[in-house]
Amino acid sequence: MNSPLIANSNSMPNHKSVHGSYNMGSAAILKELLALSAEYEEFSLEAGETDFVDQVISRKHLRKLLTALQARDASTLCHSRRVAFLAKGIATNLGWEGIHLKRLEIAALLHDIGKIGVPDHIMFKPGKLTSDEIELMSHYHNIGLDVLQACRTDHEVLTILSQTRYHFSGATNGYQCIGSDVHQGARILAIADAYDSLATDQVYRAGKKHDEIMTILMEAAGTQFDGNIVCALSRWEQNEQDAFHDAIVEVNRLYQPKPFTEREAQDANLISNIFSYLFQIESLYDGFYVVNSDFQFVLFSPGLEKLTEINATEILGEAWTSHSMPLTNKEGTSLSTSECSMNRVIANGKPMTTEFMLERPGGRLINIEVQSVPMFDENGHLAGVAEIFRDLSRGLKRPQEFNDLKLAASIDALTSVANRGELETQLAIMLARVNKQPNPTPLSIMFIDADHFKNVNDTYGHSIGDQVLIEMARLFQHETYSGELVGRYGGEEFVILCPETDLEHAVKKAERLRLAINNLKIDSMNRSPLSASFGVAEVESGDSIESIFRRADKALYHAKETGRNKVCALTNQQMLSGIVPTVTDAEESTVEEMTFSHTFNACISSDIMVYKLGGFVNDNGARLTEVSTNRAVMRLGKTGLLPFWGKTDDRRPVEVEIEFGTVTKKAQSNNRASAPRVEIMIRISPLGWIKNPALFQQRANRVFRLLKDYFVAD
Repeated sequence: MNSPLIANSNSMPNHKSVHGSYNMGSAAILKELLALSAEYEEFSLEAGETDFVDQVISRKHLRKLLTALQARDASTLCHSRRVAFLAKGIATNLGWEGIHLKRLEIAALLHDIGKIGVPDHIMFKPGKLTSDEIELMSHYHNIGLDVLQACRTDHEVLTILSQTRYHFSGATNGYQCIGSDVHQGARILAIADAYDSLATDQVYRAGKKHDEIMTILMEAAGTQFDGNIVCALSRWEQNEQDAFHDAIVEVNRLYQPKPFTEREAQDANLISNIFSYLFQIESLYDGFYVVNSDFQFVLFSPGLEKLTEINATEILGEAWTSHSMPLTNKEGTSLSTSECSMNRVIANGKPMTTEFMLERPGGRLINIEVQSVPMFDENGHLAGVAEIFRDLSRGLKRPQEFNDLKLAASIDALTSVANRGELETQLAIMLARVNKQPNPTPLSIMFIDADHFKNVNDTYGHSIGDQVLIEMARLFQHETYSGELVGRYGGEEFVILCPETDLEHAVKKAERLRLAINNLKIDSMNRSPLSASFGVAEVESGDSIESIFRRADKALYHAKETGRNKVCALTNQQMLSGIVPTVTDAEESTVEEMTFSHTFNACISSDIMVYKLGGFVNDNGARLTEVSTNRAVMRLGKTGLLPFWGKTDDRRPVEVEIEFGTVTKKAQSNNRASAPRVEIMIRISPLGWIKNPALFQQRANRVFRLLKDYFVAD
């Protein structure tokens, strides 16, 4: 179903922006930022028994921020509300509830709050941004986190927002994280944001329809977005089509901008000034922190986290000491009390700029400039201190080309999944994580080898062989779960790392993937069947990368030696004692269970036969993919963009092959003219993998009976 137009930026109500120049000095702006943290304590006392919202962020802070966003750009606020609706709906379909659902909803409402600080010439540019403008625009993300941190926003919200920009990818570099390392809320929010952005009219393009959007999201599943969450969105829309699209329209309808009170306008202007100043800080410097009058950290910017590799959650609320920052003097020795800029500013009450050395993990020292800014209340008492950091060596930073090369080095060039080196790197990380746990979570590994792959290359050519590998990799990415890593180990061999999965469940997962491969059809191979063999092993005490790989590889070898198209599991005890590994044969869930074939006779002429076939296609919304004099192939049911079946039995997607046999004459009886007699063979197979073959057989029987009725069988 095509989505109605979600929003047209040109149709949004015009509001005079409060964003602009300000006359407040740095100290005054920083003091207002500090005041947000102090206000939280007052709001908390006023709230009494808090509800979910007050547990996440003060309602007064939330109201102030959203009012300021409306004053800045009403269309961005409306976008945020639609994204919140989409994120909440996806999460609900994934089983989220309670406080966690509310945190995600608020994170979605505030995910673009930092845009308040973006200058007009970038924010409202009538066209695509330049690379420099894009770089400047990117700072708004950190600006939002700065303010939300000062507002004492719930940690889970900050985590979701800080990780939303990460790609869901097996490749790991400074800008991407493996799926399991990214909060599921961030993965949900990224997809909800992308959906609404694609659906909304932009200056440089028209908004896209639902089906177009889902195609784009599915193409990026496993590399940029979490495929399982994209599928959850698709299931939600398929199961509640009218309600889904009507609700989005209702979100737009309910948006009724109202005039601001004088107090709201003042608050919005103050918030705008704070954001504007932070935009300059984030654009020109590398990070900053703020301590209050009790010298407790109330803000530790994302930029400073990256620079120092200190996690904000570990330091917020803690008391500042001369050892809080890994700073040294020019000689590389620890700072004395008198050398600390913080202590010097407290002593003389004046701002100052100092150069230090910052010790990076591993012991490397970089040259740092620190601006220390004291803040005083109306009585002249010290209210807090901010320290702003600039990396004086950042001109020596590696160019983007280096990051591109690093990314390329972790990805298999053909299939775009992780390569062998990346697999080994990530397995080492997972093993280290498991070994640190007092009660380690299970970790399993699958080795997969395409059966008779040499025959594919010899018969159809290497280009078709490459296509088979690409399709298998895509299938694995779609069918695996969040946190699992798919990689190509070499040739026609793939490896899947399965965290939090024991051997029993890994075997079941492998069997599901085996059946999915059985149902994979490559048009350029004349839809010849494919199969693969699986070796499965679970990490056990004392395992190294080499030992777990060796055990999985041996299990794979046994599966291939005993007939291929099987799943074989092997434990360390079995390997040491020479016990035959556990094998799941194809006989347990055969390919035949995934097909339906039946023949019947009909008394029908060839011209009527064509007429009947056309009627079936039109009446049932089928799509013909192949037609000849004695054969027709059609697709029936709605596949959407899911690689597996939906919940509605009568819409489950199948492919139907119809072959018409030789036309013969029925014997004359009672002086009636003989009638043509045709043998009709129906073969039905599912589109996509299914967990329960019995469901497919039921669906196939219904389709068969319907076809038989159309052809008026005797």
